[in-house]
Amino acid sequence: MRYFNNKKIVLLIIIYLVATIILTLKNNTIYVNIINPIFWGIMLVYLIWYIKNGHIRLNSIKKYYIFMIIIPIIHVIIYFCLGYIVGFIQSPYNHQLTSILKNIAVEIIPIIGIEVLRITLVIRNKKNKAFLNLITILLIFLEIKYNYIASLSANKEELFKYVCSEIIPLFFLNILYTYLAINGCCILSLLYRIFTRIIVLLSPILPNLDWFMTAAVNIISPVIIYFLFKYKFIKGKKDIRKKKQYFFQKLNYIITIILSVTIIGFMIGIFKYEVISVISNSMSPLFERGDAVIYKKLNNDELKNISEGSIIIYSIGNKNIAHRVVNIIKDNDIILYQTKGDQNNMSDTNLVEINQIKGVYVFCIKYMGFPSVLLYEYFSL
Repeated sequence: MRYFNNKKIVLLIIIYLVATIILTLKNNTIYVNIINPIFWGIMLVYLIWYIKNGHIRLNSIKKYYIFMIIIPIIHVIIYFCLGYIVGFIQSPYNHQLTSILKNIAVEIIPIIGIEVLRITLVIRNKKNKAFLNLITILLIFLEIKYNYIASLSANKEELFKYVCSEIIPLFFLNILYTYLAINGCCILSLLYRIFTRIIVLLSPILPNLDWFMTAAVNIISPVIIYFLFKYKFIKGKKDIRKKKQYFFQKLNYIITIILSVTIIGFMIGIFKYEVISVISNSMSPLFERGDAVIYKKLNNDELKNISEGSIIIYSIGNKNIAHRVVNIIKDNDIILYQTKGDQNNMSDTNLVEINQIKGVYVFCIKYMGFPSVLLYEYFSL
């Protein structure tokens, strides 16, 4: 044990974290391509030597083989299936052999080093919750792209998107990895990270996910893995509860997963219905500022059959508007819609074309859109 001192390791991580922040802000290329892989490569060699010499003992992983094989595959399948909904883009990575090897060295070596370090520290300090929390937080901060945050400091909206799509999921994922290590399935987090990352590095096309979908995938995935593993882990203990308790527990997990996937799917527009938040009182009293409007998406035939009096949701630039159709102008094959807010005295100046229409109003939920409205107003300042 004299070769591995917890305090010294924590101090080393803190020093390297400070160095990471400084180096990424000054010269990100040298840090990413040289310094970071070398540091974690050296750390990995030391940790492997430490483990092989019997200083710590890894638990048997036979009963978790199914998790280690199926879960990364399911994640990748879901990830690429989303591409058939939102479309694909060309991978930003070069796929020549030298570039592939370079990308693996730059990205995979640090991943392996971080996870093996986590495994070592967790196994040595399972009962020290404060220490485990500290290590988890430090490992999270080691993976944040500080140069990117600095570049977005003047753009509040883009910074918000980065925090939601990258930093918040990092917390969920790292909490999951530590939890797996505590409960004896540390290899799963390692394989999960390596497999999912290598697929991204090697694939010629990638799903064209926006920031919200990226956040949803990277938050929902660890939550689902946590529930699946927790059920399996509890089930395997000696103090197994009655079957009835397990039934309701499993049912609770299934319901939670279904609800989570349904809500996320609804918000990212997979379903026939979508939601927008109202930022003005132009349609009062039907719906007002802070309400959430549910609208139905229309196909081409349905768009041509919109009638006067319908409330349509249409876009002008990046802004969505929900107003009532007061007049329909037809000129050969061209259809234009004149709209007006119920609370407004005059009709809208701009006529609406079919390709601007997103759907028709169905109903509203009072006050549910206030968080989005407040964020919108904050970023518009």
